Amino acid sequence: MEEGHDAYRAFRREQGDFEALFRAHYPEIVRFLAVRLGSREDALDLASEVFAEAWRRVPGLQWRGRPVRAWLYRVAGNMAADELTRRARTQTGRDAEVAGAFDDIDTRIALTDALRTLAPDHQLVVHLRLVEGLPFEDVARVMNRSVAACQMLMLRAARALRAALQAEGVRGA
Repeated sequence: MEEGHDAYRAFRREQGDFEALFRAHYPEIVRFLAVRLGSREDALDLASEVFAEAWRRVPGLQWRGRPVRAWLYRVAGNMAADELTRRARTQTGRDAEVAGAFDDIDTRIALTDALRTLAPDHQLVVHLRLVEGLPFEDVARVMNRSVAACQMLMLRAARALRAALQAEGVRGA
């Protein structure tokens, strides 16, 4: 589906367009959420809720010239943050015996935790470039920024990730 006016119409409750939008963006929203939540199963559940929430928000949506895809990522990011906050409140902490058992798992957990500490724009640029594999031109279009601005965001995100990983004691970061 073409971004812009067609996508905007989709969010004005035109059922066929909304279904096409869902089919076009569901897989990437699942991948985006899986990175944040650390579980593909949780991401599948939450992705469905993201589109349901998007559908509910349609009546109040005001077109601001940004691609609908960027709005979907924002909705997904907010819902993932809410889910992580809910988990943090109910989590009793990691089992120390299991946490120390596997260095590779520790590194992956540290990376996931470090990604979650990034600013939302940094999380999005990292996801679009490294998970989705989009060229900077496409990232810039989704984020409604210049290519240079997106490259700078990526550089800053990489520096923040490196610092967070080094603070966690991850070697080679």
